[in-house]
Amino acid sequence: MMNITGPAQLQYQTSDASNSAIVTIREQLTGLERNVVEVAQGESNDSLDLGSRDRALIEQGEIVRAVRANARSLEASNQVIDTILDIKV
Repeated sequence: MMNITGPAQLQYQTSDASNSAIVTIREQLTGLERNVVEVAQGESNDSLDLGSRDRALIEQGEIVRAVRANARSLEASNQVIDTILDIKV
């Protein structure tokens, strides 16, 4: 097992933050696609389940906000990596 300390440790943690943001964004986009399908299917049915469609629409807004927040986290993480690389170069 390696014990990483100093700037290398910070870079490793930042990489984990980037990976976490990417994984979460992918999961959120999958949820968004599922909700879009649910809303679209509701429109083609004669008996609309308005509660389900309303919930899906509300979740879509929540997912979009969460994706934006994770994208900002990813951007911040990338800026830290760029700073570390600039200092080392």
